[in-house]
Amino acid sequence: MRIGLGFRNVLLTTTSVAASAVCGVTSAMAGDNEALLSLLASKGVISQGEVRAVNSAPPAQQSDRLLAILRKKGVLADGDIQALKSKSRPESVASTDARPAPASPVPPPAAAPAGPATMPRKAAVLEVGGFEIAPVGYIAFTGVSRNTNTGNATTTNFGAIPFDNTIGGNMTETRMSAQNSVFGLRARGNVRGVDLTGYFEGDFNGNDPANVFVNSNSHTFRMRLAYADVKTGQFETSFGQTYSWLTPNRYGMGPDPSDVFLTNNIDQSFQVGLPWARQAAAHFAWHATPNFTIGAGVENPQQYVGAGEVTYPFAFNAQLQSQFDTGAVPGTPNRTPDVVAKAAYDSDVWSGTRLHVEAAGMWRHFRSTNIPSLIGSSWSWHDTNGWAATIGANLEFFRTFTLVGNAFWGNGGSRYLGALGPDVVALPTGAAGGAHDITLSTVSSHGFLAGAEWRVLDPTILSAYYGQAYFDRNYTLDTTNPSAFPAYAGFGGPNSPNTANKQIEQWTVDLKHTFWADPQYGAISGLAQYSYLRREPWFVAIGAPGEAHTHLFFTELRYQLPGT
Repeated sequence: MRIGLGFRNVLLTTTSVAASAVCGVTSAMAGDNEALLSLLASKGVISQGEVRAVNSAPPAQQSDRLLAILRKKGVLADGDIQALKSKSRPESVASTDARPAPASPVPPPAAAPAGPATMPRKAAVLEVGGFEIAPVGYIAFTGVSRNTNTGNATTTNFGAIPFDNTIGGNMTETRMSAQNSVFGLRARGNVRGVDLTGYFEGDFNGNDPANVFVNSNSHTFRMRLAYADVKTGQFETSFGQTYSWLTPNRYGMGPDPSDVFLTNNIDQSFQVGLPWARQAAAHFAWHATPNFTIGAGVENPQQYVGAGEVTYPFAFNAQLQSQFDTGAVPGTPNRTPDVVAKAAYDSDVWSGTRLHVEAAGMWRHFRSTNIPSLIGSSWSWHDTNGWAATIGANLEFFRTFTLVGNAFWGNGGSRYLGALGPDVVALPTGAAGGAHDITLSTVSSHGFLAGAEWRVLDPTILSAYYGQAYFDRNYTLDTTNPSAFPAYAGFGGPNSPNTANKQIEQWTVDLKHTFWADPQYGAISGLAQYSYLRREPWFVAIGAPGEAHTHLFFTELRYQLPGT
């Protein structure tokens, strides 16, 4: 009963603040916007991403956007919205009148009962100096069932679904784990007009010991995100480990996870067709207008060829193995960082409908060295450039139904398409029996994701996505191989392994229901995900299956920390 009474006081306080914003003079809303939003954020009612969403709207629409956010969180009911809006403007003022509405008095609160007044509960933050530190993340109990044995726990390797002529393709698997749990902190402060945010989160999907599921289930904690974000005026800088700018945003270009589009999937590999990476980066953005942002940055490079997907020229196999990452060579000798640029536009198309559009591009560089097979030769260096480009958009109708989509094209950018294909291959040069060297050549790829998210009821969200990734083959005859049979080097050639994927696609349906939520205590939610995956390799041996399929079903019970 005490919790319920306190929660009622929080709602009353929040409603009063929102009423003051709506019922006051329009110019007052514009002038006090930062103070009001900062207050709501400090109490844990809205997130920093939602603060930016309100500020991005034209001044005349900021009140409506704030009320829509409070309604979506269940802080205000439809009746509250109607009452507040009816008091914000006299009936004699036409809806098309652009003049500020006259001030309307806020109804006095109900008389307090006799005795000491109950103090509103403070938000779940720790104040240290000028910073407010809040816990983020969630505790998760996850169950997953697949009709094939992928050997994965809560993160599915989409590129290695087993074929039905293997043991794994004829066995099912069921696992339960808490390793999807995420823990972190968000620290926020404002120093002389400079908005500072520090963010850290980690989960337990790290490199587990081989006996992890026997008794103790001691999953390894790992870093997911660790960045600082500095915003002053129209300029914003973020640095540390963040999501790559090739990862689409739901709003703007900021690093906050609430602003990034990662689907509503439980699977920690997210969805086929979604470009993403979490890595060290420095991003510099200019908020040219409240609706338009543009920026550039650098991100950590990694020359990636996949596990068993690329065949090196026979004569140079030993020299090349340490120069490209197969998923197990972290010390790859990269030459330069990946250079990225991004632009985003956010606007209310019409009342209750919001549009986000973005585009990003990346330049990449690859280098290798070897000693040509010619007597007296010395080290020879080989270079090539690659690129990747993405577009993304989401259109939200009346705060309840959202269409989402993104597309990816690349030549040497496959690592960002879920690491499901190689970036580059090394091909031999020179005729058979003569002197040989190599040349580097990038692998072309493209992918897309399309879907819809529907808030059926305030606490219930239903989502559906389809994604696809395609990797073009790049191979040539291996003239350095002494075998009597034709041999090929590169990716996707004859007799290539069935891990050299031509195409992977995924259909997904998600359900999320929030059973209980409190701005100060967090929320308890139930989630479910069903996906069907299909992968097709470039080469299929005689009598072997041409495709691999799997059905997977996730469930998760989640307690979300209040600062998330």
